Amino acid sequence: MSDLSRRSLLKGSAVLGAASLMGAAGVAAAKTPAKWDETVDVIVVGSGFAGLAAAIEAKKAGAKTIVLEKMPTAGGNSIINGGILTATGCPQQLKHNIKDSPELLAKDILVAGLYMNQPEKVKLLAKNALSNYEWTVKELGVEYNQDAIGQEGGHSVPRYVFTKNGSGSGIVSKELEKVKALGVPVRLRTYVKHIIRDDKGRVVGLEVLEGYRFPKADSGKTKFIRATKGVVLCYGGFSRDVAYRTMQDPKLVATLDSTNQPGATAELWRETSRIGCAQVQNDWIQCTPWNNPKEKGMGIGWTFSQSGAAEYGLWVSTTGKRFVNELANRKVRADAIMVEQTNGHRAVAICTQNNLDAYKVARPGTLEKLLEQGIVKQYKDLDSIAADYKIPADELKKTVAKFNDAVKSKKDPEFGRYINNEQKPLTEGPWYAAEMSPKVHHCMGGLYTNIDCQVIDIVTDKPIPGLYAAGEATAGVHGAVRLGSCAILDCLVNGRIAGQKAAKA
Repeated sequence: MSDLSRRSLLKGSAVLGAASLMGAAGVAAAKTPAKWDETVDVIVVGSGFAGLAAAIEAKKAGAKTIVLEKMPTAGGNSIINGGILTATGCPQQLKHNIKDSPELLAKDILVAGLYMNQPEKVKLLAKNALSNYEWTVKELGVEYNQDAIGQEGGHSVPRYVFTKNGSGSGIVSKELEKVKALGVPVRLRTYVKHIIRDDKGRVVGLEVLEGYRFPKADSGKTKFIRATKGVVLCYGGFSRDVAYRTMQDPKLVATLDSTNQPGATAELWRETSRIGCAQVQNDWIQCTPWNNPKEKGMGIGWTFSQSGAAEYGLWVSTTGKRFVNELANRKVRADAIMVEQTNGHRAVAICTQNNLDAYKVARPGTLEKLLEQGIVKQYKDLDSIAADYKIPADELKKTVAKFNDAVKSKKDPEFGRYINNEQKPLTEGPWYAAEMSPKVHHCMGGLYTNIDCQVIDIVTDKPIPGLYAAGEATAGVHGAVRLGSCAILDCLVNGRIAGQKAAKA
């Protein structure tokens, strides 16, 4: 080899070795400050399910811990979450004589994820489904409906429980009470501008803006906070960041609404890329199938379309025909609705009053609210629904009759849908119906982490010392499609692990 070739090779190796500390276009990572303004053991970024769980465990392990939140209120997307938690083996399943197992849950997650998941993470999640439920009850005091059990799309059997107040706030509020009791401050309007890695590659702290006013860039006062043990990233997804999401998936244009809160943006997705964190599957972004176009954001109309009609009724397009397995995974159903919309048809969720008993038990008073707001309408018969949605009445009646045969036989030859044990034929009114339209919902990709929630370096394939992550900011658990009711499970299980590991670093 010539001297020139050797020099070129050595130069190239030096550049590659430094790449994990460099950003796009060769922009150097933020430098370690000469003086830190504050020093703690563990910094948690994000105040949703995962971040608060991490903070609880870090503090319990003896670490001086703080939580940073860029928005003016705590909770992020978690506080507006639907409040449904996968809880395989829970008392509610036993009460309804539902046979389930961690192995079946893991299989369902892997199948929906097209086996793009990290298998060891999936097994860990499934193994902890029951103990996680028990932790929320015993440690946090979360209250769940003890009579109802639900089934989201892609799950083989009903296995999710409902918070009593019908939203994720039923869990977040209890987490916030716990961190307050432990003496962990949750600092609002604190924006993370830079994650700081030292010359050895370790994450040693953050450059933040205190008094930040979303979405005003550079509002607030600069402060440097050192973390002697670790930084835990639980900053969530980017579904509200149109520029970043269309970069990942051009179909997710600005006209497509999102279920997320306004702060679900991509600043820290860009920052972690800049400091050399491995990210995978960022273009796998989930749209919901069951949201109502009359509502902005998440709304509550989805509860009827999913917990009512998908589980105990049926979905049709304005052709009058079923077009998808109502309990398929979210991607399958959202894609099917988009196809119908492309062909000029609308998607309609239909159920009868005598099939809404479980829904009313799980979400008392919600149907009345939906009727009052005109999101769901009541009808005396199928002809009335057909007239309102301009559906061929004869075709709709034929579809319902065929579906009723499936209910009676407990077999669905058309789509292979699971028929709930408590499902009754759709014969008697009153009838209820609502339109559905997909919205951008959840990011399955993100930071690549190991089983201990350590973030992996894109160049060395090794854990970045001092950096941990959990929740929607990470990839690996869900693969191609996240099953509904598994988000809280993922956030709590891995958030707790990340907090424990960071405190012991």
